[in-house]
Amino acid sequence: MRKFLYTTIILFVFILASSQQAKSNNPKTKDKMEEQKIEKLLEEKYINAVANELNTYKMLELFHPDFAIFSADGNNLAKFPLLEWKKVIDDYKVDNKGNADLRNLTHEFVFIDITGTAAIAKVRLYRRGELIATDYISLLKFNNDWKIVAKVPYAHVEKPF
Repeated sequence: MRKFLYTTIILFVFILASSQQAKSNNPKTKDKMEEQKIEKLLEEKYINAVANELNTYKMLELFHPDFAIFSADGNNLAKFPLLEWKKVIDDYKVDNKGNADLRNLTHEFVFIDITGTAAIAKVRLYRRGELIATDYISLLKFNNDWKIVAKVPYAHVEKPF
């Protein structure tokens, strides 16, 4: 009886360990963990720190140095590099144009899609419940750290920021 009990316990532990191993190797589980990591980064360092607090130091932590905002300019592709965007934000703060009401944004993650070390997020930004912008954010994973490499925004209102 004792031998049967030990065998049952060992078998149970083995099955439990195998199940946990399979779960951690499951691509869907890994993607969900990465999705949560990206969501947390975007929330803390993009939406709260950059969009709401105008914290350009956090911006430099999250964005790749070659990051740019891309938009259509007639038939041309306009590129707004990271350091130029940072300068605009820094100047905006110095000129004391920072209206606190403009910097009280809420957000909605429409989706985050990950394939290996590449990801894209669709984020809707709201002010006082009104949809003001939708951002398509591209990320790449560098040495286990996600970095934003590009943003393609759409403004639902004139001059949302």
